Amino acid sequence: MLADGYARCGISDAQQPLLLAVSGGPDSMALLYGTVRLWPDRAKQIHVGHVDHQLRGRAGTEDRHFVEQAAAALNLTCHSTEIPAGKIETASGESLEEAARRLRYEALQTMAETAGASVIVCAHHQDDQVETILHHIIRGTGLRGLQGMHPVRILSSGRSLLRPMLGIARCDVLDFLKQHGCSWREDASNRTGDRTRSRIRTQLLPLLREQFNPQVDHSLLRLSFHARDAALLDEQAAECCLNDVLLECQTNVCRLNRPRLVRWPEPIVRSALRLLWRQQNWPQQSLTTAHWDRLTADLQNPNTCPSSLPGVRISATPELVRLFVE
Repeated sequence: MLADGYARCGISDAQQPLLLAVSGGPDSMALLYGTVRLWPDRAKQIHVGHVDHQLRGRAGTEDRHFVEQAAAALNLTCHSTEIPAGKIETASGESLEEAARRLRYEALQTMAETAGASVIVCAHHQDDQVETILHHIIRGTGLRGLQGMHPVRILSSGRSLLRPMLGIARCDVLDFLKQHGCSWREDASNRTGDRTRSRIRTQLLPLLREQFNPQVDHSLLRLSFHARDAALLDEQAAECCLNDVLLECQTNVCRLNRPRLVRWPEPIVRSALRLLWRQQNWPQQSLTTAHWDRLTADLQNPNTCPSSLPGVRISATPELVRLFVE
């Protein structure tokens, strides 16, 4: 099953250095042992990365020692680092857990650079995917959030983050560890109910399975597949629309043909505008759904002069739309 997961991520053999993100928990230890069993002759290409956020005191230190010892027993190079809890600063609207995750990925990218690895492998599995989709639904999401985690994600450094275990259930992970006599560490915080993801795992999903739909996990996974297909079609339609209406595009200014824009369906125009913002790397942090809805409606009404958005000024005539960064 792990081999199939790697294949879906575009990896058929460990011919290039891989950095495995290993926390010491059952999921990442299964990733570690499973990867080594897949490619026993590629030990020099398999590196282990561990990050201790020092949020769990002695338990976190013991996790680090456990991972380092496991890597040494397998003759693998281990890269480990500590991030003092006091230095984990949260950005605007960011929780402590989200900030720690962001810093963890940054640390893993640094380790990958040291290891000469262009690929970082994480142990997110099928149950994690179900929790992620449900979490996004609860918070409010669109097609992108409904897709859940992708098997391959390109990080800011240009390196690839792989998730070859997304098709493997947690029960199968535990069966593998027990079958092969592999040990792991337990994080007690995963069983507490003081965080949203923990409550989804320990309270909400069991309730949904017991009282609403025993197959709710599969229903959510099917939803993510449908959302991925719909998002792909939406992206292709947005590209077609943008190619049709774009007259000029430079770093700080773009011009659009307004009569052509009016002929496209509103949802596609909205997606095309989002695509334009991403391609231009224009600021989006302050933009809400209401902003995109209003801009789309205004641009498709030739008699309306659209309002500017945060960071981007907009002027328009019945024939032309001009967008430029201030």
